[in-house]
Order: sequence, then structure tokens, then C-alpha cells
Amino acid sequence: MKRSTKTIGLVSVALTGAFALTACGGDDDGGSSDASCDATQNMKTYFVDGNTSDYSEDFDDCTLTGVKATYPGSELGDDFRDRLLEVDGDLKDFTYGAESYDGVILAALAAEKAGNDNSKAIASEMQAVSAPDGEKCSGFSECADLIRAGTEIDYEGVSGPIDFNGTGSPSAATIGIFQYEDDNTYSPESYEQGEVTSGGDPIEGQTITGDVPQGDGKFVVGSLLPQTGDLAFLGPPEIAGVDLAVQEINEAGGVLGQPSEHVKADSGDGTPNIAPGEVDKLLNAGADIVLGAASSSVSLSVIDKIVNAGVLMISPANTSTAFDTYADQGLYFRTAPSDILQGRVMADLVAQDGAQNIAILARQDSYGEALADNVEKFFTESGGTVAIKRLYAPDAPNFTADVNEVKAAGADAVILISFDETKKIVPELIKAGIGPNE
Repeated sequence: MKRSTKTIGLVSVALTGAFALTACGGDDDGGSSDASCDATQNMKTYFVDGNTSDYSEDFDDCTLTGVKATYPGSELGDDFRDRLLEVDGDLKDFTYGAESYDGVILAALAAEKAGNDNSKAIASEMQAVSAPDGEKCSGFSECADLIRAGTEIDYEGVSGPIDFNGTGSPSAATIGIFQYEDDNTYSPESYEQGEVTSGGDPIEGQTITGDVPQGDGKFVVGSLLPQTGDLAFLGPPEIAGVDLAVQEINEAGGVLGQPSEHVKADSGDGTPNIAPGEVDKLLNAGADIVLGAASSSVSLSVIDKIVNAGVLMISPANTSTAFDTYADQGLYFRTAPSDILQGRVMADLVAQDGAQNIAILARQDSYGEALADNVEKFFTESGGTVAIKRLYAPDAPNFTADVNEVKAAGADAVILISFDETKKIVPELIKAGIGPNE
């Protein structure tokens, strides 16, 4: 790595072949527009997982040319993309689709290992089915056959190897680095692998207690994913990932010999907070696991209701560090890494691009604050400075005051930690002359 003192444990995985980053205005597989854009930005601009999306229908060509972004997840192969598209042919993005798929498969395998579809029984085996000393396998059918034969397994997820630490989070993960093209779609540039240093051994309130009853024999997945709100663009790939997992589980004979079921609920984005009522719908349907939510803030608003009901919660996209120490009764897991890793990769990326004095413009919620704090921490530790870290109200009618504060700070790069309000903030940034592009 170019800055090895700040990227301990990270390994750059360069892309080759058809996935190599295409130069601005050149031919590529992503359908880039024919326009030739000036990639020189007013200010270097960076997105994160919450706002890395296809904006081809939202902005004029060349608006985002050269913008870089990070989000968790390994490079997806064509096979998995094709399988997701068979489930939902209208998918534009695949963000967190793999993590959603992996969460369901892991829970189903844990139920097989426990011989019990009760939530506590499943949770007690989640680490065992992803332990690195087991026999590596992928897919439900292959892994379930090994479990039934008495073999210890290590499920290799589509989103990457998953080795849960003592608090239910991945102990290592991959962060993708992407760059936007002339048509406001994005392509992969490289992938960074690293250990996640948060979490570790469980603390008080993070272990399973009490009796573990026998389940009813039917593995029911309740998804609590965004169908409406600022994160609605993440819903389709996540829901498709759950649908695909349940489909493949049932094609392989189901869990414990019985077909599985998927019950869907809308997490929204917290404004208004519809998630608690939607959780009731899932609990009443007998969900053994709740797959969701995507938003860390939404998950924090319902985690007590879910775990107090004795139900396992698995998020495919929560990255807030708040979950590392949350008293979740041992019933919370996530297949996305904490913000510590993405914060480290983003800080390294910005520094490698030559920025020395950055602005961070972030949502004022558990996700935005945690990621902003980690970017600031790693960037300043590397010798850079943060000119301003501005937290904004996501439901504000406009973001003019926030953008003006960023402009006045005199930074040489801006990191936008945002959701769908990106569509409102980017025009404000451009109007103020601080990028991304005219």
C-alpha cells in the first residue's frame, strides 16, 4: 500500500480484464455515455455506502465524473449477479444483495447444525458455521450436506469469507473502491481487504441466556428492508438476496427437511419511524430471524423489541460501531463490517489522492456520525487535517447553510456521508462552486 503505516492488515486487490476501470469517455461494459467529460472537479468529492448508487436518471451527464466511492463487499461474480437478476430483472444496483443472501444462508445452516429452528438455537451456532478451522464450502446445499455428515464447516460467503467475532460482527471484510463515469454510474477500481479491529469478546448483556426451546420445525425469514424512504434504493438488491437464498434453500430440500418461507416488511428510513409496527407484523408471522434493517438508526430503534421477543436479528448493512457494545442478548449479527474498516479505507483513499485538509458532510444519525468519526480519526492520524465536520439534519428542507459552511472552511476535498438526500446536496455543492463538477 502507498501509506503502509495507516493500512496495516489491508491488501489491495487490483481488478483485471473486463472489470478494470475505464478511462473517462472511453468504451466500457457499463454503458457509459458518449459525452466526453472534463474529469477536473471543483473539489474532489467522495461518496460512501449510503449514497453509492446509479444516478444516471437523476443528474445530467458528467455531473459525477471522477467522484470516488467506497462501500463494503467483495467483487461480485457474474454468476451471482445473474442469479439475482433472475429473481428481480429490474435491478440497477447490487449493493448489499450478497450480504443479505449470506445472512439467510448462514442462519439456515446454523439451524441445520443445531437441529432446531428456534432463534436462540440458530444464534448459538452462527459462529460455528463460519469458523475458519472448518471445511470450506459455499451455498446451502453443499454446506448442509457436510453438516448432516457430521463435518465442521466454514461457510465462504458471496460477500467474502465470514468469520464472526464474539459480538456477532465480521472480524475481516472487504471494502470496494469505485469511480463514477460520465453517465453517473460507477465502476469498480480496486478492493481493500482488512481486519476489523472493533468488537471481540462479548461483554455483559451480549450472551444468550435462559432455556433454548425447540422450534416449530419451519424456518421463517422475516425481512425488514427499505421499500420506502431515503434508503429505498437499497431495498431491491437486498430483498432479491433474501428471495434468492430462500429459493435455493427450498430447492435443496429446505431447512430440517421443511420448506422455508419469506415474509416481507418495510423498514422505511426512520422518518416517520414505521419499523416498530412492521416488526410486529414479522413477529406475528412467526419469524425465526429478522433480516434487517439496512439503516443503523432504524435497527437501533427496533433491536430491543426483536431480541426481547427472543428472535435473532441479522443486518446485511448496519455499519455503526454502536452495535459492538450493544446489549443484544447474543441475538444480533451483521454481515457487513463496522465503520472502522470503511473509515480507514476512505481516509487512506483521500490521502492517496493528495488531499491534506478535508471537509466531512454527514447525516446526523448513528450511521453518519460513526463513519464521520472514523474517517476523521484515521485521516488525522495520518497527518491530515479536517477543516470541518458538519452534521446535518437529514429531513432539512434544504442544505444551503450546511454547504456554505463547508465552502467557508476552505477544504481541498469533501466526503459526503449521505443517503438519498445526495440528490439535493450535490446540486447545492455545484452551485457553491465546490464540486463535484460544473
